[in-house]
Parts: sequence; structure tokens; C-alpha cells
Amino acid sequence: MGLSFLKTPKDVVLTSTALEAGKELDTSADEAATQIPGSVELPRSYHVCGLTFFAYTHPRIQTAMLGMVIFLTVGMYHVLSALGGAGQQTAYLADMASITLYAVFAAFALLAPAILSYFGIRITLFLGGMGYAAYAASLWCFNHTKNKPFVYFGGAWNGFSAALLWTAERTGITAYATEDKKGLYVAIFYTIYQIGTVVGSCIPVGQNWNAGTGSSTVTDGTYIGLMIMMMLGSCTALLLWPMHRVVREDGTRVALPSQLTFKEQVVTCWQILKANPWITLVWPYSFGYYYYNVYQNNRFNSLVFTVRGRSLNTLLSGIVQVLSGWTMALITDKLPTNRRNRAYAGIAFVFILCNAVWIGGYFAMVETVKGLTEAQKVDVFSPGYGVRAFLYVCYGYMDGCTGTYLLWFFGALSNDPKVLSVFISMFTFWSSAAYIIAYALDYYSISKEFMFGSSWFVQAIGPLFLIPIVMFWMKDTCIVDLDVDVVVEGQIPQQSAPEEISGVAKGDDK
Repeated sequence: MGLSFLKTPKDVVLTSTALEAGKELDTSADEAATQIPGSVELPRSYHVCGLTFFAYTHPRIQTAMLGMVIFLTVGMYHVLSALGGAGQQTAYLADMASITLYAVFAAFALLAPAILSYFGIRITLFLGGMGYAAYAASLWCFNHTKNKPFVYFGGAWNGFSAALLWTAERTGITAYATEDKKGLYVAIFYTIYQIGTVVGSCIPVGQNWNAGTGSSTVTDGTYIGLMIMMMLGSCTALLLWPMHRVVREDGTRVALPSQLTFKEQVVTCWQILKANPWITLVWPYSFGYYYYNVYQNNRFNSLVFTVRGRSLNTLLSGIVQVLSGWTMALITDKLPTNRRNRAYAGIAFVFILCNAVWIGGYFAMVETVKGLTEAQKVDVFSPGYGVRAFLYVCYGYMDGCTGTYLLWFFGALSNDPKVLSVFISMFTFWSSAAYIIAYALDYYSISKEFMFGSSWFVQAIGPLFLIPIVMFWMKDTCIVDLDVDVVVEGQIPQQSAPEEISGVAKGDDK
């Protein structure tokens, strides 16, 4: 079973370049349009008062829309996580719910690429957003009913949704960008995403500012406000343009495979993994990227600060993380050298940054005391708050840089959304596994020294595993050059399918 490409939609106009390239490559113009720059007419921009406005179907606008979906779903979820213990008095309930969440997340991450191809990006993202609202609702309910099973159910639903949401979102970002602008597209997305965290953080800051040092549980208004925003984010996904109708800035079309059965989608994903076994070297980086978050939130933010301090920390961290995407875009897009050297520069930057932040974190870890009452914790107006808050902000900046670099790295390996979705699902699986382990360790009250040391180790060692990929498998371009007949990197060889099916991805045709 091979991959048969979609026919070009009627509203996507092919140029003569596509027709000529199809003849030269002995393929159809539809398939050539997914690989040869200049094959498709770009959506018309609008000029008003000397300003240029991109069309709604422009890939930058669609990337911004992806950011809005994450802005309103994951951004709000991170507000809960960063409060420590999901805003509850202890981390016990949140740990158990999170273990459930990421167990389901890991299981469905492996199936998410097939679901994305079958249903399309809009339905996949819509389903992916609803579970976040369910989790917030379960915590709101717990404030009144103490119904733990409902919180665990909310975590499980959130895990299923997150697997769909993150696979669709990351695939879209890396597939929409041209090779010279992948860092820019990641920065656009991440900026909007982090603005979501900033806006969402204003809710607990406002709701809990007068809590002072007397309460360690956030109010109902926090959960209700976040839940409403999460539901809006899920519905925003339905406004996206279908992925197979998006035209990149270089005049190539984003393509999904033609309609296959769900079983065929799963088999195709396995074929891609067999053709690219070196992608396993990304797994340590994927694991370390999320593992440390539990220490940052539950062993530092939650133990050291009052609920008012934790809320303000999250707000400040979100503001600074907006800068991280643009920092990495300067390295990955603007350095005057080829792509492989920019990849090396990104690895070096992330490695140095991680170790510098963790060295600073060591001194805070030594001073951290477990079991303090809310009145004994560091409040916004307490002496020493500024230094500790600055460290938390540095953790956030490090998180943003490592995450945006990895998204760029995936985009540098292939332009094919089918391949990218499989690569990203592996990242999603291992990041989920990291959370399961970290939350389990936190649940069993493993020492702060072990949590700190293991977090530092897994995050610092991850970038080193990317070096062999850059050396042996990353190319300076994944675009087909008709003069030298380069094969698109990352795609498995195309074969004749038993039955050629034309049409569009099932979910995006509705």
C-alpha cells in the first residue's frame, strides 16, 4: 500500500510550473504542486492605507489560528498546572488526575496521526479541545462535591483530547511553513500560544489577589473562567481552512494522502517509522522536555509561593516566554549559514541555556522546605520574592526555547505532513511518558534532590542526541530541485496503490 496524493481542490489554481514539472518528473501536476515551488498561485493579499493584510487562507493566518486554538485550550490548562496541584490545597489529586491524563495521552498519541489523516485538521482539533474544558469542569465540581472519580475521568478525557490536539497542531505548524521560514512560523504560533497563558494567568491573579496568605485553593471563578475559554478554543478549530487547501508562501500546496481506511492509515504510519528509524534519537529530548515541568510547578512554585505568588509567577513567566520563540527564530532562520549549521547552533544554545538555568535552580532547591503553611510561604510582598520569581521566569524561558527549537527541528526533517505527524506522535508519546513518571514520583513523595537531579540530567542530555541526526540525516533542503532531481526527504517511496482513490480527507470535505 502506497501513498496516493489528493487531487488539487478547485479553488487552488495550478500554474504552468506544475504542469511542466509533472511532465519532467513523470508524475501528475497535482503531486508536483506539493513539491515544486511556484506550482500554485498564492492567495491574494489586501492593501489598505499602505498596509498589507494577508488573506484568511494565507498560511501565516492559519498558523495564527492554530495559535488561537492552543491559546484558549492548552494555554488555560498550563495556568492550572502552573498554580501547583491544579490550584488545590495539595498536589495529591492533581497528581493522580495527571497520571491518568498522560497514560491515556501516551496510548492515543500513537493513533493520532491516523485520526488526523482520516478526519482532517478541523474536526481533530475540535475533539482535541473539548477534553481540556472537561478537566477544568471536574476541578470546579470537586471544590463542592469532593468527587475524585470525576476528576480522574476529566483527566482521562483530557488525555485523549490532548493526543489529538497536539498532533494536529504541531503537524500544521511544521507543514505550513516554507523551509526558510519554519522558525518564523513556530515563533508566530508560540507567541499567540503564550499570550494565551498570559491572558489566562490574569484570571487567577485577579481572582486570588485578595487571598493573601489565608487560602491555598483557587476560587470557583478561576475554574469557570478557564473552562469557558477552553470551550471557545475548541470551537475556534472549526474556523480553520482545510489543510489540503493551504498554499505555502513558496507556491507549493500542503497535501494529505487520499482517503484511506483507518487500518491503512495505521499501516502507513508504521511504514514511515520503518523507513526512518533514526527518529528514535529524538526521544530523549522529547522525554526531558516535559519531565522537568513537574519539579518546576509542584516542587518549586507550589511549595515555595502562596497562591497569589504562584498566580503572579505564571503571568510573568508567560510574558517572558513570548520572547523565546523569537530568540530561536533568529538562530534557526536568520543566521547566515546553511540549515545544518543553524541546527548545530540551536543545539548549542539550548544546551548552554538549560545548564545555566539548572545551576541557578540548585541554590533554590537547597533552600526549599516542604510542608510550610500558606502563611509561611513566600508571598508577592515577602522579602526575597523577586529573586525566586526571576528563577521561575527563567525556567519558563528555557521551556519556550527548548520547545520551539524542537518544532523547528521536526520541520527541518521533512515538509510532508504525513511524515511530520508520525514524527510528532512519537514526540507526544514520550513527552506523555515523561509526565507519567514525573507525576508518579511526585505522588510517592520522592526526595526533592532526586527530582531536581533527574530533571536536570534528562533535559541536559536530550540535545546531545540530536547531533547524529544533523550529521547524517538532516539535509540542507527537502525541496525537489528539477536540475539535480533531489528526492523529498522523509517520504517513503511512492508505489501504486491497489485501488487509486481521489478526493479529499474525509473530515475536511464537510
